[in-house]
Order: sequence, then C-alpha cells, then structure tokens
Amino acid sequence: MKRTLTALLAGTVVLSGVLTGCGNSGNTGNSGDTQKTEAPSASGADKTEAAAGSKEAEKEASAEMEIITVWSDNAHEQELREKQIADFNNGEGKELGIQIDYKVYGDKYSDTIKIAAQAGEAPDLFRADSKWMQDFVDNGFLTPIEDLPGSEGLLEKYKDLVANQSHVFNGKTYTLPYNLTTYGFVINKDLFAKAGLTEADYPTTWEEVRDVAAKITEASEGKAYGLGLSSTLWTISSFYTMPAGQNTGHYGYDWNAKKFDYSAYNPMIKAIDEMVADGSVFPGFETLDGDGVRAQFSAGNIGMIGAASFDCAVYTTQFPAVCDWEVIDVPKFSADQVTYKRFGNPTNLLCVGTKAMEHPEKVLKVLEFFYDDKNASEMYENGLYIPVRTEAVEMATKTPELKGWEAFANFDEIFAMPPVPDTLITVEGTTYREAIANIWANGALDDVDGIMADVDKRYNDALQKADQSVVALYELKDGVTAEKSK
Repeated sequence: MKRTLTALLAGTVVLSGVLTGCGNSGNTGNSGDTQKTEAPSASGADKTEAAAGSKEAEKEASAEMEIITVWSDNAHEQELREKQIADFNNGEGKELGIQIDYKVYGDKYSDTIKIAAQAGEAPDLFRADSKWMQDFVDNGFLTPIEDLPGSEGLLEKYKDLVANQSHVFNGKTYTLPYNLTTYGFVINKDLFAKAGLTEADYPTTWEEVRDVAAKITEASEGKAYGLGLSSTLWTISSFYTMPAGQNTGHYGYDWNAKKFDYSAYNPMIKAIDEMVADGSVFPGFETLDGDGVRAQFSAGNIGMIGAASFDCAVYTTQFPAVCDWEVIDVPKFSADQVTYKRFGNPTNLLCVGTKAMEHPEKVLKVLEFFYDDKNASEMYENGLYIPVRTEAVEMATKTPELKGWEAFANFDEIFAMPPVPDTLITVEGTTYREAIANIWANGALDDVDGIMADVDKRYNDALQKADQSVVALYELKDGVTAEKSK
C-alpha cells in the first residue's frame, strides 16, 4: 500500500515542498541529529550584544517548530494561497513554531487522499469533498473540529452556516463552508435600451419578466429574443430552481414538512411556459446546451437569462460578451410575497485528519488561518471566491475587477443550502428537472399544476421507501433557518 501511495503521490502532485519561512533552528525532538556550534567568547559591549542575541534566540527557540501538512486540489487559487502561506510562515507561524507544508494535487486528488487515509498517511488538514465525507467519518479517517482544544471560537463563527450531513455528522463538526456559488438574473442592457426600456423597467417579478421579454423580442424583429433557456438539466436548477429558493424557502425539499415540494416553483414554471408560447424565448433551446445558450447571450441575442456567480468568468473570458450586461436580483413570484435569505450553494475548504491529534493546538492555528476573514477577503477581491461569511466580503478594501462579481456577493444574509435526501431515493419516471424541461419544450401551454403534483407524489413515494432513520438526518441544524432575521 505504501509503495502504491508513494508512486501515486509522485505522479499526481502539482506543487510540493515546504514554503520556507523559518529554518530547522527549532527543536525537532531528535537532539542527537542536531549539529551544534559554539561562538568564541566575547567581552564588554560584545557581551551585551551577545546577551541580547541570546535572549532573542531563546525566545525563538521557546516555540517548538513543527510542520503542519495541508493538501488541496484548488489549483485556481494556488498563487494567492502560496503568498498568504509564505506570509504566515515568515510571521505568525515563526512566532508560534508552525510551518505550513502545502501541496496542491491534480485531478487524481480524490484517489490520492483515499489511499493516504487508508494507509494512515493522510496529512493534518486536507480539502474536504462531500462525495466521501460520510465514508471518511464512518471509517474514522477524520477528527471532529470540536476535538481541537480552543476550537469554540472558530465553530461559533460558523454556527449558522453549517448543515447536517454536509458539515455536521453524528452531532460533530468535521468541516466548515468557505465559499459560495450564488445566483442572480443577468440582463442585456443594450437590448433593453433598443426596446425603450430603462433601469426603472428592470423586472422584479416573473410577470414583469414575461412583459419585458415580449417587448425585447418585438423590438428586435427576429434578431434577438427576451429570455434564454437550455435543455441541459443543470441549467434548470442552477439558473432557475435553486435561485428561486429565495421565494420558496427551500430548493425542492421542505425540511420542516420533511417532504419534496417542487410544485412550489409553479409560478415561475408557468411564467416561462407562457413565454415559450408567446415566442419570447430564444428558439431551438430544446437542443441548446448550457454553453450554447450562454454564447448566444454573450453575442447579444438574448435579453435576459438566469445565472450563477461562475458566469462572471464565462461572460468575461470564456465567451466575452459583446453587449453591456448587468446582474439584477432573482425575480419574485409576486410583488407582495414573503422572501427568504439569499440562497448560496456552499463549498467546503478543509477537514481535519487523525494525524492532527499529534499537535492539535497548532493544527487549530493553521485551520483558523485558512478560514481567516482577511484571507477570504483577498480571495474575493481577486475574483476567486465569494466568501460564505458576509464579514469577509465587507472587509474588502477594493472592488473586484471581475465584472458582476460584486453583485453576486451582495447579500445581507445568506442561506447556505443544506443537502437534501434526493440521493437516497430512486424515482420512477421523469425527474423534476426532466419534467420542467418537457413543459418548457412544449410550445403549447401545459397543465403545470398537474404535472408537478405528479412529480411531488413520485418523489415522496420513493422517500417513504428509503431508510427513515437516514432520512431523519436531513433536517436543518438547530438555529439555522432560511427566514430573514430582519
């Protein structure tokens, strides 16, 4: 196993080596291996300087230097993260006797960490992945953050952002959310102007979206259309149903009622179904994939489209927009409805390996460093992450250059979307996304209420067949709610 691990690590590592900040001057615990040299004796002023130097050396030696190993596969943030780590190693880390050894792996990271964990050779901290978190917890490969002495402060900062079965397992916290994918609605300002529409006409409800889409389509005389859709299923959730959580208080599974409720989206589904019937949707979307519809928006052929924060890079570098575009709020279902916190899909950063218990206090310091608001704020300023904590966004000292990025990070309160038990079930017939895609692909108006009621029934029937003790784990953590606090 160890030979296999060594070979794999050698083949997949992208970045290796300790970022130097302090040499091996500290006590390594192997005094027999340490070379000692003695300076010649001094007198007078030399003795004073020597004494001062001795005290300084004593101070430096008082903190035992230990290496804390950290593995990740977040290559896109590597340059800035390395700089932050170098500053830590040369500053606070040196004072605390900590040196961070940071390695970034390629696309085989998941295999690498699994093999390392099974061999008992996993690092102190490593990037968490929801795909294997439960297995790692069950197999004892992870240490709860609560087991790190002094971790109460860090846990308190994230208490309203953690979720059962994502961060908390069996009542213990094994990772923390770090950044978010957030959602919005993107408009082509040029097409708005061509249709005689101003900022006062930016739609705030789906009824207004329908009206504006018709005006843009009419004014464009067959060259552009009001709304963009795609048949690719991920766009239905990322552009429309997940963002609509602000209107429903959930994104398909009601944690309070403990049942699936995709019918809650019906006002939006009906409005888009009507736009298709109106001829206000970009034609041919039934065969248009996610990149295809975004390319059409970038080319100036679509007036409005749902979007996620990752689309800032799409419309800036992947398909550079030739139109002037802007991010606006997700449309409401009705003007007078109750709205919930803005929804964001969280991504975790690090979890704690069992090796951490060899030096738990110092591992905690490194974990706090990685989750520090100041470092997260730098990531935001550089268009790398939208921090899950609003405090980190507010700490930014400059506006991000990436167009639209600031708008996607504009939220007072965030609901970090918890997992739902859809992975526990096998649904007979179409999935909710397939059902919605079929409704929109049909040029005529559909029985949305009837179709979505059938979807809910099939999902909830399947849920009843699942292990109810496991289903029960999918509930909101105490104190966590989608409802606004103000």
